[in-house]
Amino acid sequence: MIDMYGIVVCAGCKRKRIADIGCRTSVCPYCDRSSPVERMEVVFADKDQSVVRRVFKNIDSSKYPDPKKRSDVDPDPMSTLIYEYEHTSGELEKLTILAAGLTRIYDDFSEDDVNEHFPGKGERMIRMMVYQGLVVELGSGRYRSV
Repeated sequence: MIDMYGIVVCAGCKRKRIADIGCRTSVCPYCDRSSPVERMEVVFADKDQSVVRRVFKNIDSSKYPDPKKRSDVDPDPMSTLIYEYEHTSGELEKLTILAAGLTRIYDDFSEDDVNEHFPGKGERMIRMMVYQGLVVELGSGRYRSV
């Protein structure tokens, strides 16, 4: 892949922005539309990103819409937790992520909460979390990470 940067026009919101045009696709930071770079209108391009930034700074973008506001809230924290769990190596690391994530989502969790997402593994996982000192039992079958 060749490092090449450019000022492109988004096919969605029509706003000019900087993109790495050496890549196959680029996602607009204003409207979140993903587009193939080869189909984008390139207004200016250079191998030096600082040159592209200087040119971009002088472009009048007042006629373009304001950037889309992004939310800092994860719309589906459980799927994010499961993704992190599945993409972590090592049993202890996986259990650490799981304990912290379940506590973040549920405040305190039970074996049923674990079984809902990891069928048939709840008892073993919680037993290992307790053994490793990752969680404490708050009451009858309710756990929280430490």
